[in-house]
Order: sequence, then C-alpha cells, then structure tokens
Amino acid sequence: MGHDLGERVSARRAEQTSTGRSPDRSGDGGVSAEKTKPKTLEEQIKSMHEQFQLAMPRGNEARQLVRDALTCLRLEPKLASCDALSVLGSLMTCAQLGLRPAVLGHAWPLPFWDRYANDGQGGYRAQLIIGYQGYLDLAYRSGLVAGASARTRYSEDEWRLEYNQDGDRLHHIPHDAGPRGEPVSYYARLLIKGGGYVLTDPMSHADMQDYRDKYAPRSSRSGEVTGVWRTDFESMAHKTMLRRAFKLGPKSTELATALAADDGVRDDVDPHTNAAAVTNHPVLPAAIANVVQGTAGFDPPPSTAEPQAHDAQ
Repeated sequence: MGHDLGERVSARRAEQTSTGRSPDRSGDGGVSAEKTKPKTLEEQIKSMHEQFQLAMPRGNEARQLVRDALTCLRLEPKLASCDALSVLGSLMTCAQLGLRPAVLGHAWPLPFWDRYANDGQGGYRAQLIIGYQGYLDLAYRSGLVAGASARTRYSEDEWRLEYNQDGDRLHHIPHDAGPRGEPVSYYARLLIKGGGYVLTDPMSHADMQDYRDKYAPRSSRSGEVTGVWRTDFESMAHKTMLRRAFKLGPKSTELATALAADDGVRDDVDPHTNAAAVTNHPVLPAAIANVVQGTAGFDPPPSTAEPQAHDAQ
C-alpha cells in the first residue's frame, strides 16, 4: 500500500511539473481548475476589440474606439458599477454607427439607476445618448444632406415665416446691435442634396419648456430638473429640433438606426445585429432616476441599500 501511495505522489508531482498547476486539494483526485477573477469592465472592453472592428464602417479603427471607451470610464466612474453588458452594448452601437464615445460630442454611454434591474433589487445600467454633433456627422456622411442647422429665434431678431403652396419662406435676421432679448422659439432646417429642404415648425420657448418638463429627469430630493436640460437648455432644444428634422428628411440606414437607438439600452454585443432591433427605451421617471450632478447620468434614490420609488422624467 505504501508503495502504491508513493507512486501516486510521484505521479502527481510529475503532473504538476508538466502542467505548471498545483495539485487539487479537494480530495477528488483530479487537478483543480484554475481560479480566475472576474474581468473588470476595462478588461472586457479591451477584449471586445475584434468584435468592435467587425462592426465598424470601413476605415474606422477599433483601437480608437477602445481608447475612447476607456476615456468614458475615467470621465464617468459610475459606468464601472453598471451592468457590463449594457455598457458594452452602448459601445457596440457606437462602433456600428462609426461614432466616437465621449469625443467630439458624438455620443455618451451614461449610467442610470434602474429600479427593476436584478429582479427588482435595482442596479446601474448604461444608456446611450447620441449628441448633436453625432447626428450632424451621420447626416453629412450619408451624402443625402447638403446642410443642417438648428437655431434659436430671440425677441429682438427680425423674423418672418410664411407657408405657401410654392414653398415656405423663412426670413430670420439675428439682432446684432445689442442684446437679442429673450428666446422666443426654436427650429431646424435641412438642405437636401439635389434640391429641396426640410423646415420644422418652430417650437415656442414655452412649448420647449413643457417638453423638458415631460422628458427631463428630476432630482428625487428637490423635484427640480437636473442634468443637461438644466445646464445647457439651448443645446438640448437644438438637438430636439434637429431630431425632428431628420425624422422628416431622407435618411441613411445609419441615421435611421441612430434615431431609433438614441436614449436606449442595449443588452447585446453581436456585431452583426441591427442596433435598433435590440435597443430598449427604459422608462425613467424622476421618482427613480436622479441625474448625477455635473454629468448627464442618473443616480439611485438616496438609500441605495433599499432603493425606493419617491415622488414622481
């Protein structure tokens, strides 16, 4: 028996030497599986390099996207607390659209607190926000648009808009002899290559404020509008009008996908899947989604140990 035991010990030492692994201590006689730590979000992003490259338009480099994504993590540390698949899904949509996350105003994956995540226990997820410059880049890249702009009309501006059977006539001259006054309305215009145009109906400042109050997140503590709608109202108003114009005008596949994926959550990283088909749009009432101060992400309720719905985006 002692001879047999000695042979088994010698055999296991020889196996350890050849494989470089420690012998199993569980008593089952086999070699233990290597224990690996779960990958960090940064490691997962880096490991997605090949999939990102498969999804990207020709001429784009996945290495650049990965660097941009790591910049996102530094700018918004709460992304590291998000469900990893939702972050990777946002980045995959950026890859497919050829947009740079957190760079050039193209797009941002931003954290929000989803009370329904983790079987109702709540948790952070990432939502993709496509920026004003991202839409312009997609529009010009499509080859269908010769020009695009969104503007604000102020009370001291010279303004006249006529709707006629032979075409609309817009006359807007900004007042440059002093203060332009208070904002009155917002509009967007597209010039179509080959002729034609799209002109949105103006949205009054009051109507834009109502739109903000309906869709912008609020603090569950104070009930006040927070985030970009509070810090940069005009840029959000311009993006709103530009989106309306793009919905009315000719669209490339990429632009149509962007309109469908904006403000959405994607739990899919297949580079061959249509982003619009796998993107969901969460309901984020202010009761359960607070904007992180200084960013456009969302915070959980005050007590993260037991997230609760508070007063009524």
